[in-house]
Amino acid sequence: MANAPQAQYYIGLMSGTSLDGVDGVIVDSQCQKIIAQTYQPYPAELKQSLRQLTQSGQTALSNLATIDIKVAQVFASTALLLLKESGILAAQIIAIGSHGQTIYHHGGQYSMQIAHGALLAEQTSITTVADFRMQDVASGGQGAPLTPLYHQHLLKNQSGVVINLGGIANITLLTDGLIAGFDTGPANTLLDNWINQQQSLDYDDGGLWAKSGRIDQSLLGKLLADVYFQQQAPKSTGPEYFNLEWLTGFLTGAEPAKDVQRTLLELTIVSISKHIPNNAKVYLCGGGVRNGFLIERLIHLNPNNDIKTTDELGMHTDYVEAAAFAYFAKRTLAKKTSNLTAVTGAKSARILGAIYAT
Repeated sequence: MANAPQAQYYIGLMSGTSLDGVDGVIVDSQCQKIIAQTYQPYPAELKQSLRQLTQSGQTALSNLATIDIKVAQVFASTALLLLKESGILAAQIIAIGSHGQTIYHHGGQYSMQIAHGALLAEQTSITTVADFRMQDVASGGQGAPLTPLYHQHLLKNQSGVVINLGGIANITLLTDGLIAGFDTGPANTLLDNWINQQQSLDYDDGGLWAKSGRIDQSLLGKLLADVYFQQQAPKSTGPEYFNLEWLTGFLTGAEPAKDVQRTLLELTIVSISKHIPNNAKVYLCGGGVRNGFLIERLIHLNPNNDIKTTDELGMHTDYVEAAAFAYFAKRTLAKKTSNLTAVTGAKSARILGAIYAT
């Protein structure tokens, strides 16, 4: 009789605040090398439901349950597609680490992700670890960002800066073994929502529409004066705060739409750049890496920094966060903590995530 295949890999699943779909990876046992990767977009109707839910913060419980199940189905199909495309068997996967889809995040008070781990475990027949944030919140933390621990793992404790350009931007600063990290503010969320409202597009391809406008310095000054940008870390945020309702409060209605887009892009760049140490090595990841004009402006405002992407670390820019939650699942099963108290502000380190065994 042939020997049973050895479980040696982890799956990581992630969907961020951009609400595009699910990133999935199979990684090696050290969670540093991608064996397989895939992406499953949300169906248009589900994406619109998620956008309405996260923007309004209100829905019927029956509708929330329906959305939860539909999102879990996309997460499960992403995991199964990874297995199919790679030829790896479910029996070779130690566990799935699933971030789920954040639908509400209020740092220090509550954080809710859907795509329930029990559904994933049942639909994939793989032990699943999910719900990583609330244990940190219950311990007095922000619940975010969690990825600085994984960035430290990727950099192998070397000094450097990692910036994730998702819907929200977060930064990790590693200096002489010390680590700091927090959400700097919006990256793509306002840019995506504004162009969606004005032109019915999901995103500004390459930042070309923003590039066609001019910076409204008065508007930029008002946006940067918002209390969030003045707060000291630990801090985290989300589209519950930085949304079109927030933006509209600063607009007169007379601003050309393309100028607003240009100004929002500059808001992203300035709010990130103020935290980048001079002469530091910077590694970028997340969907914002594909916004050529955004990257052009980031390089322009930080001329003394060596700015690259996480591809230089052997980790595809689109899949860093998915790999991170595979790593967190590994730590959870090993009964190791995954929150950094200096980052989240939790009173003590905690083992994160709920385990759904099969």
